[in-house]
Amino acid sequence: MKIHHVVPHFAPERGGVETQVLGLAHYLVGKGHEVVVHTSERTLAGDELPPDSILDGIRIRRYRPVVQRGYYATLFRPRVEGADVAHLHGYGFMTNDWVARKIRGSIPMVYSLHHGVAQPAPTWGARVKRGFYDPLVGRKTLRRVDAIVPASGADRRWLEARGFPPNRIHVLPTGLDAEAFHPGSPERARERFRVDHYVVFLGRLQREKSPDHLLRAVARLGGDWAGSVVLVGPDGGERAALERLAGELNLRNRVVFTGEVDEATKRDLLAGAECLVLPSFYEAQGIVLAEAWAQGRPVIATAVGGIPEIVDRSQDGLLYPYGDIPALTTALRELLMDRSYAARMGGAGLRKAALTFTWERIARRFENLYESLVHR
Repeated sequence: MKIHHVVPHFAPERGGVETQVLGLAHYLVGKGHEVVVHTSERTLAGDELPPDSILDGIRIRRYRPVVQRGYYATLFRPRVEGADVAHLHGYGFMTNDWVARKIRGSIPMVYSLHHGVAQPAPTWGARVKRGFYDPLVGRKTLRRVDAIVPASGADRRWLEARGFPPNRIHVLPTGLDAEAFHPGSPERARERFRVDHYVVFLGRLQREKSPDHLLRAVARLGGDWAGSVVLVGPDGGERAALERLAGELNLRNRVVFTGEVDEATKRDLLAGAECLVLPSFYEAQGIVLAEAWAQGRPVIATAVGGIPEIVDRSQDGLLYPYGDIPALTTALRELLMDRSYAARMGGAGLRKAALTFTWERIARRFENLYESLVHR
């Protein structure tokens, strides 16, 4: 099959959506399919990339944006003629709205939501935008496509409540590459970042991810635990505030900002951590949980979005209500003070990740979905 993906950004950019599309594309190329990725010519930092390139057999076509007002508020006009199936990525992405109108009825379309549609808007401005976008544009786009792929049951329920046929909704989580299971080196992470015992946050440093909650919870542990907090990920606008907060909480020498790291370094940091903490306002799935499990680490996360569907409470992770700092502190104390309990949780998570979250399992289901649309 000729499978064309449309995504806001792609390699060499790194992020949740970019990683998922790359993993899926690798699998499809390995199965002999022709894969083309259509994406923006401009990086998030504003740099220009070449209009055409090939990465591991994946053809990348990049386009100069006609409109660029943010990650999703970007419009370029991809040429998907000749595709057997078009796979659109990211609800609210203006380019997907344009493509869905342009090729409806001529090429089967799959739409992966990624960050979800059930997510409550975190700010007043976001609520206003969703209030206009959903009924005027977003739901119309979703009705034009042949299959919708949310990452969680919460999104499925949102779609069904708005009249979308259940047989067009296919819940598929994000997958992990085989490399995610390669054992990281705790020694290398400790030497490079000068940390010993630590908990790790993995994600963009932005308000919706709420890394400040982790700092506040660690401060509440007081003298019970003297380890560090390692914040792994690019600055999404909150680093300066987090640095100030660390000083106010007397944690300045115990908070490490790594910035964006490569995959091998990420594995090292996860492998050496006591646990991963995901204090987000909302997550459609939370792929970083599976990444931590792949390194045998337990997780602590907010009970929001799709997270409760994948974390077995007290088996491979602990959940707490979003924003409840005392509850997060209690969860941290429970894991940090009982290493055998934490190790059992990490082992259970590793088994789950290997059985559930590999691309070999998940991408095969995407491949079957494409074939069902092409040959119907």
